[in-house]
Amino acid sequence: MKRIFMVEDNGDHALLIRKGIEDGNCAVAHYRNGLDFLKDCEELQAHDSRPDLILLDLKLPGMDGFEVLKHLKAIRTFEQVPVVILTTSQRREEIEKAYQLGAAGYVVKSDDFGTLMTKLKRVKDYWFHTVERLRPEQVTKVGGT
Repeated sequence: MKRIFMVEDNGDHALLIRKGIEDGNCAVAHYRNGLDFLKDCEELQAHDSRPDLILLDLKLPGMDGFEVLKHLKAIRTFEQVPVVILTTSQRREEIEKAYQLGAAGYVVKSDDFGTLMTKLKRVKDYWFHTVERLRPEQVTKVGGT
């Protein structure tokens, strides 16, 4: 079963996102803020456990999505986990910053339910059925070590 971690403070958005991606082959864990999410990630690191995909909102209470992304990419266990920004912002500087900090994708939420469902299905299909990804044990450091 594939696991997705979703960091989303808006309960309505979280419900719609879950509806668009969760099924019998995919489970979603929902976090309402970045601090709780990062705390769980630190604990999961100790067990060498990680999700298959992370969906991250930018506008979060306490710590914004950029800070969460920066901290997340510093956790060794999560270096190779794709993080897709899922937000309402279309600002060019935010898109650039997300990619500079290591986001694997940037998706703008749609106000239209059908369009949002289509985008979520495409994200899920891309990461779970289209691209080939290395398993953590297959990743080698630069220089072959």
